[in-house]
Amino acid sequence: MTYNSSTQTTGLDKAIAGVLVAGVTFILGYTVVRASLAASSAPNAAPVDNDVTVVIPHEGALWADVSTSF
Repeated sequence: MTYNSSTQTTGLDKAIAGVLVAGVTFILGYTVVRASLAASSAPNAAPVDNDVTVVIPHEGALWADVSTSF
């Protein structure tokens, strides 16, 4: 039985196929997670008084004490 050399897969072909499969898997997984998170969150939830408010300080406030400690 003889095979045509153009039908053989090379390492490069397998690498390209692997990257494509990984990309499609990532996109599908990301879409499913985003859809499930969007469906599980309450659309118009009123804030409650005891909710935690997260405040992220500015970079200057985070690094202000570095110059005084050295």
